[in-house]
Amino acid sequence: MTQLQDTATYSVALSFEDGVTRFVRCRPDQTVADASYRQRINIPLDCRDGACGTCKALCESGRYDGGTYIDDALSADEAAAGFVLPCSMRPRSDLVLQIAGTSDSAKTQAASYTGTLTVLERLSTTTVKIGIEIPNRAELAFLPGQYVNIAVPGTDQTRSYSFSNAPDDDLLTFLIKLTPGGTMSDYLADRAAVGDRITFAGPNGSFFLREADRPVLLLAGGTGVAPILSMLRTMRAAGSVRPVHLIYGVSTDEDLTALDEITETGSTLANFTWDYCVADPASTAPNKGPDRAYVTSLIEPDHLNGGDLAIYLCGPPPMVEAVRSHLAGSGIEPTGFYYEKFGLAKAAAAVTATAQPARDTAPDSVVDEILPVPDARAVTGQTMLPATTFAAAAGTAAHDDSVVIRSLTGQLMAPGGGGGETRPIDTDDGRLLPCGARSVVGQTVLPRVEACTRPDTPTGATAPIVADDGYQIGEEHPEVRESDALFEARSALELGALELTIGRLSSRQLAGYRLLAEATLPYVDGESFVDAAQYTETNAAFHDYLFALTGNAYLLQAYQALDVKGRMSDVLRNATWCDPRCATDHVDIVAAFESGDREAARTLITAHAARSKQTMRRAMAEAAQASTPALITPGRFTGKVVVITGAAQGIGERTARRIHAEGGTVVLADRCELVKELADELAPQGSPAIAVTADLEHSEGADTMIEQAIASFGRVDVLINNVGGAINFKPFTEFSAAEIRAEIDRSLMTTLYSCRAALPAMVRQGRGVIVNISSAATRGVHRIPYSAAKGGINAITASLAMEYAERGIRVVATAPGGTAAPPRRISRGTPDPETAAQQAWFDAHIEQTVESSLLKRYGTLDEQAAAICFLASDEASYITGTVLPVAGGDQG
Repeated sequence: MTQLQDTATYSVALSFEDGVTRFVRCRPDQTVADASYRQRINIPLDCRDGACGTCKALCESGRYDGGTYIDDALSADEAAAGFVLPCSMRPRSDLVLQIAGTSDSAKTQAASYTGTLTVLERLSTTTVKIGIEIPNRAELAFLPGQYVNIAVPGTDQTRSYSFSNAPDDDLLTFLIKLTPGGTMSDYLADRAAVGDRITFAGPNGSFFLREADRPVLLLAGGTGVAPILSMLRTMRAAGSVRPVHLIYGVSTDEDLTALDEITETGSTLANFTWDYCVADPASTAPNKGPDRAYVTSLIEPDHLNGGDLAIYLCGPPPMVEAVRSHLAGSGIEPTGFYYEKFGLAKAAAAVTATAQPARDTAPDSVVDEILPVPDARAVTGQTMLPATTFAAAAGTAAHDDSVVIRSLTGQLMAPGGGGGETRPIDTDDGRLLPCGARSVVGQTVLPRVEACTRPDTPTGATAPIVADDGYQIGEEHPEVRESDALFEARSALELGALELTIGRLSSRQLAGYRLLAEATLPYVDGESFVDAAQYTETNAAFHDYLFALTGNAYLLQAYQALDVKGRMSDVLRNATWCDPRCATDHVDIVAAFESGDREAARTLITAHAARSKQTMRRAMAEAAQASTPALITPGRFTGKVVVITGAAQGIGERTARRIHAEGGTVVLADRCELVKELADELAPQGSPAIAVTADLEHSEGADTMIEQAIASFGRVDVLINNVGGAINFKPFTEFSAAEIRAEIDRSLMTTLYSCRAALPAMVRQGRGVIVNISSAATRGVHRIPYSAAKGGINAITASLAMEYAERGIRVVATAPGGTAAPPRRISRGTPDPETAAQQAWFDAHIEQTVESSLLKRYGTLDEQAAAICFLASDEASYITGTVLPVAGGDQG
């Protein structure tokens, strides 16, 4: 057998769910799974030919040949998002893979190393730099940003510290914050000496520098600058030209120990800028407390590049949360947000011999409780791949493990040896002969391991993960990354479709292609959508056509699986901005097809994908900003249970968002199922949030709403009656009796029923607040039944306030004027005007609304929510029986 030469090999980092990272060398003609097994790392899998998907992993970095596999094992969406099958893929560069399993399941563990302490440098009264040399340095590979667990000499404790050196540097360096009473701190301060024997295990962690060209924002707090220095040194060694900005923050001048290293590293790194700040107001630094005390105070809009950047952050938990809040307040969702939190190490006396390693940090750091999560990966800061036992397929035939004829999908995989020892790996051809045994379709294939389930599509979950060693590591890739991947995948498929069609289309086909391209033009005007929904429809028809023309069912299926139209429909629903060339690109692409200019067509398809990505990014950023309350009073509703009706859309939704952001537990009621989406979005962000779907036009619906609130939280502190809204707009004599009844049911009875349902609980509590939403339209044209209903709301408010004041219950109301809001996803039932007269009636009510406002404009959702939240809060504790107009001076 000819042995393949091992001259060209690549480094493949296998990052497991428990934080352990192992490196293997892989030849370009080997699959990653084969190389791993040859080096005794058993990646979980059930086949060796891309048939099952058990080994599915996420490629964080590098180039590769994905190999061949079936769609059931790896979907087109997953492949486009960077998921791979190690049993099929072959490297074309160094790789970083997230493996769906723990290191234990792969029968591996973090490697241990022993070296000598050669550097012991007291940088300040608070910080020590140590350097370790190991004799087998070539065997230790790590990614810039990762850490190791260092055994504290003379104790049975370990502590975790990040490398500050680059992966190729001979000397391993670490920055350590001295903490009074800390195990490592006491060793370094009292007993450490150059020449000491040091043992450590690693590398660990999924906080590491990813390969990309987009700009980078690095944020470091205290000794959290260590992994950031490792990243900078790695980029310098690679000759990186990507824009990099670093902000370094510390508590006092004594902690400011990395300035020289940053200056030295940055001086030879192209496109590098940096700044620093000190929280102590007595500091001599140019940026200091109280005004410029924290890294967030130094983040400028230019640093965020409109969201097209990767952020790497290492520091204590409050710093991570502060940065996350700052980004949300800026309306920016970065393409990648990678963070590492570190917490306080436990006091030595409180730690047993079996305690997990923790990090020594400053005693004044505010640290979240660290909860061990032994089997979890933080992706988007959340548990993505929880471990589970992989059950054997039902209906498989019984088999004898001694029978070593093993087959999969009818293919002979390995001949048997008949009851003796299993055959060893053939070291010549780089392939594995399966041994030891996992059952697939009744055949023994690979050793049984604990496999992990993963979502059907790669998405994030909810909560950040804290590893046993005290590090909390996560990644946040908002929907913008998935959106980018979608359009990149479409572009790749279109380039394939181009090769199958250019120069082969008939004049009739080209004419049809041009008609579809031109059909998109009316819906974009400059940088604005005229009609985003119609653009989405016509855009989809244009792109569909090219794939249909290929005549290749597999290519068409792969394209359809992306569901680009569905994604655009969701994101662009309320979008206003569009790259001005998006629509004209279609016409230019057709022109390239007509002239047979392959290179021009390829360039245009690629550029069109980039412009589409930017349009989607802008829409997502605008949507995120629109969903974030503009004004927040932190903690105002902490400890309160607030029921909000009509919470799925409009004023109700914005009010719910603000109350939840201010600490309130919210019960979101609506008859529309959209309210469940809002509850699912809010619940992971802080206080509890539940949805109740109920029709409040009937008393049973109101009773159910309050019953569920009390069953879930034991009480109701605030009820906000927001359900209502005019249905018809026409002269009063044009209303039928049924239409009048519908207006009253919608805008009056819902409040009556809800008040009656909530009051008994409030009376028992001896306190409560009811905020009714009336309207300035109690004086208006072409909606008389609605005006009557809202007049009734005013009467309810005044009378209930009088009746229940001595029970400790306040009843108040706001009277909104015209309010600008996104198009309703679920209509109130207002019919479209069918005649010129009906349109004139509708227009008249709009004109009257604006003219009645002294400010001559519509209000905003935030302005309405602000008034509602004020009246609902304890700040309005001396206000009851009042209707507050929020209508730009229109008194109703």
